[in-house]
Amino acid sequence: MNRNLLIAGAFAALAAATGAAGLINLNTGAPVGAGPVTIGFAEGYDAAAMTRLNAVQDRGELDSVERKAREALYVAPYATAARLRLAHVDLLRNGRLTQNGLREFERSYDLVPIDPDVGAWRIRFGLETWSMQSPRARQAVYAEAEALRPLHSHENDVDAALRSIQDPAGRLSAALWLNSWKRN
Repeated sequence: MNRNLLIAGAFAALAAATGAAGLINLNTGAPVGAGPVTIGFAEGYDAAAMTRLNAVQDRGELDSVERKAREALYVAPYATAARLRLAHVDLLRNGRLTQNGLREFERSYDLVPIDPDVGAWRIRFGLETWSMQSPRARQAVYAEAEALRPLHSHENDVDAALRSIQDPAGRLSAALWLNSWKRN
């Protein structure tokens, strides 16, 4: 009986150690596991992509950011931030959104139409690239802004995003939205 208890305890300790390793790697995006089986966390991969994107010195580093964002999407295809990171990389790499960047931006709305975690950033990005966006993507940006703005926790973020737009077409749309919402 004591031997069985000892074996069960050893398995429990192994499981706890494996879980701890997973938590440690959560924020680094590193795969967790032994042998050919790995368990990854999309948030960790995307956090690594965001960190690299914020430190990009040259276009060659964008490959690393793109790779981490794609790893996040492999683990979690609904990872909105990773899709947006791919669109952002596309914009930085090409000076405009190509079909790939536009597709990733639209797909982020297809999968998660209103995302409180990245909504303000996505609204800002959509408006800064407004003249490149399809009518469908523009409608999605407006719908997200309209849905998030009334929420007390997001009103300031959405308003700040709308007031920060530099793209002339996006700035005009943002001003019209703010004006129409003020009257309601």
